[in-house]
Formats: sequence, structure tokens, C-alpha cells
Amino acid sequence: MHRMHSRKHPSHSNQSEMREETAKGADATIADSMDNEKLLPLHHGDDISEAKPQPPSQSKKVGTALFYATSSLGVIFANKIVLSTYQFPSVLLLALLQFTSTTLALKVASMLGFIDLLPISVKGVKSILPLSTCYLLNILTGLSATQNLSLPMMVLLRRASILMTMLLEKWMLNSQPSKTVQVSVGLMLGGALVAALGDLSFNLLGYIVIFFNDLFTALNGVILKRTSEEYKKSKMTVLYLNSLLSATGVSIIILLVPGEVERVQNFALWSNSSFVSFLVFASLMGSVLNLAIFLCTSTNSALTTTVVGCLKNVLTSYIGMFIGG
Repeated sequence: MHRMHSRKHPSHSNQSEMREETAKGADATIADSMDNEKLLPLHHGDDISEAKPQPPSQSKKVGTALFYATSSLGVIFANKIVLSTYQFPSVLLLALLQFTSTTLALKVASMLGFIDLLPISVKGVKSILPLSTCYLLNILTGLSATQNLSLPMMVLLRRASILMTMLLEKWMLNSQPSKTVQVSVGLMLGGALVAALGDLSFNLLGYIVIFFNDLFTALNGVILKRTSEEYKKSKMTVLYLNSLLSATGVSIIILLVPGEVERVQNFALWSNSSFVSFLVFASLMGSVLNLAIFLCTSTNSALTTTVVGCLKNVLTSYIGMFIGG
């Protein structure tokens, strides 16, 4: 009997140990699940594999760069027809139409289920506001530079934006350009400085304005790249909010500029169907360009977009010689 009792006693001990181990296992499972919840991505519907997407292929990088260059050329000549051929008096209204068409196109695409847009929130607006501010300042300084500098000189001095973009990428995005890229940027900037020293029609105001235009171009590209990476799966939300805020900012500027509304109201060609067609075309091309800039920057880098833009400006100058621009 004593032996039987001694056998039963360990069995009760083993059961107690098993219960304790089971309880510990359950606690460990709950703790692991809580840790996993903390590690989940910020956006609903994402998983761990989507949090670290595969880098874009080389063909996609080249494709987005060509898309940006082509659409940029298209919008330049569309704007030129509207502003020069038909002498439309308001660049700001044209910009407003382009921002508005981008916003509406993205909203319709979201309603049809082609893209996903996050709901508008105060936090989202605050995160996009620096991008929209730099974009508007980039446009305004660019227009002022065009008025104060010749087109060839402006194209040359725009190359300084490449150096600024490279430095800002290194500072804000921890991006280290290769030696080849650094030498290439140095050569391009050296050529611009030589041309500036030989400029007989020296315009100090124009040089100051183009300096800030280069700075805002670089800031816009780098902030766009950083913001698109922060939004992960909902990158189109960045373009949507940027277009919406930019349209709001341009509307305020139009109302504040003396005589701007009256010039638009008194324009004589509103009944001209040809002019209206080109105005609609230029507005749609502006939305395509906004999409192209976003895709090129988010797929490649801010530096790539800036370089493509400068090369496009050179090509624009040569084409303008042959079509009377």
C-alpha cells in the first residue's frame, strides 16, 4: 500500500506541473500575439511582406522617367498654345485647373475602385502641407524667373537644382550618391557657372529668384520622396492631398492678386470652341504631368526626376528654335 501511495503522489505532482506549463504556454501565446499586434503595419490590410516591398525593376524605373519627360514636354507646349497663341491672361487659373483635374481624376478612380485613398484627416493634411507649400513656391518662383531671365540662361541655371537635390537627399534621406554621379553633377554645374559669368544681360533679381526656384524644386522632390515612402500602400493619397491643397492655395492667391479675377472674366475668347478645347487639353495634361512627377520620384529618386527635368528643358529649348518658340 505504501508503494501504491508513493506512485499516486508523483502523478498528482505531474498533473500540477502540466497545468502550470499549460498556463505558462497560454500566457506566452497571449504575449506573443500582443507583440505581433504591435509589429503590424500602420495601414489596415497590409501584412509584413507589404511593409517591405520589393524594389522596382530597372524597366519600371526607366519607364517612369520617360513617362515624366514625355508628359512634361506635352504640357509645356499645351500651356504655350493656351498662354501664347491664345494669349490667355492667367497662369494661376491654368494651374488651378490642372490641380483640380488631378484631384477629381484621383477621386473618381477611388470611387470606381481602381485606387485606394485614405480618408482626409487633420494629421494627413499636416503631413502633406510642407510638400504643397514647396510646390506652390516652386511654381511662383519659376514664373518670376521666366519673367526676369532669358530662356537659355534659365535652363542653364536650373542645373543648380541637381546639386541641391543631391545634397538634400544625403541630408534628409541618408542617400549616398556614387562618385560618378557626383562628378557628373559637378560638370553640369560648372558649365552653368561659366555661362552665368558670360551673361551680358546680368540680372541680379533674376539670379536670386532662380536660386530660390532651384531650392524649392529640390525640397519638393525630396519631401515628395520621403512622404510617399511614409504612406506605403496608399501612396496615391499623397498625390491626392497635394493636388487638393495646392488647388486651395492657388485659389487663395488668385483672390488676393489685384485684377486677376477681372482679367479672367473679361477674356474675349471664352466663346471660342478651339480655345476652350486647348484649355481643357492643357488642364488634363497638367494632371498627367502631376502623376508622372509622382511616379518618377517615388519609383526612382528626387535626383533622377530633377536630372530628367533639366535634360527635358534643354530639349525644349532646341525644339522651340524650330517651332518659333
